[in-house]
Amino acid sequence: MMRWEESGWDQEDLNKLELSFLNRIFKLEESQGVAATVTFARYLNMVGVNPDNYPVFFRLIAMRNHWVVDAILGKTDPEEYFINVQPNFYIIRECFRGITEVKRGGIYPKSLQIYLGILRRTYSNPLEGYRVFPLDTVNVNNLGKHLNEEKDQKDPLNLDILSILDKVASLISPGKPESDEAIISVATQANNIRGKFLDMTKSLNEAIPDLLLESEDYTKLEIAPGE
Repeated sequence: MMRWEESGWDQEDLNKLELSFLNRIFKLEESQGVAATVTFARYLNMVGVNPDNYPVFFRLIAMRNHWVVDAILGKTDPEEYFINVQPNFYIIRECFRGITEVKRGGIYPKSLQIYLGILRRTYSNPLEGYRVFPLDTVNVNNLGKHLNEEKDQKDPLNLDILSILDKVASLISPGKPESDEAIISVATQANNIRGKFLDMTKSLNEAIPDLLLESEDYTKLEIAPGE
């Protein structure tokens, strides 16, 4: 019997082949691929997120498909999903990537909740959070664009975003002069966005570029899982 090593296939080639199929499935371009990804997400939910596997979870959470996200979440509160993983530069970068690569309304609310829960915990101490990931005005603008002006500040998602912006804005204060221009810029913009949203006479387009305020409906981009 011919061994697989003798057939011209080595382990690296097999790994690449397996990965190519997984990548095709994860594109979610067909209902069978969505169904397979949902099953994989359920398996990950059973395994549980931890410091050794969280990058895979981020990949699925970023998929714009609520069936996949619901499967990976199970019954866990989205904002507490990564509670056992210490935030680091990679994690915060992935959070901002997740909210930046979509238009407002283009992200499943539970996915947004996951990102906001991580950011809220990270920047609960603004200076420590800034040391983990020194966010800039682009990050702040892309966070602020997800404020829903059709709802008030008591809306859970709006409340979370406003809370994070408030913490970032507190990087500077009258009693503590700040000389770092980058910190001053990001804190000022966070306060600007928050103020425009809370002022009923103002609009977010007075603080955030119009291009970032374009919207879309994430549900129109989804493919349902097949049998």
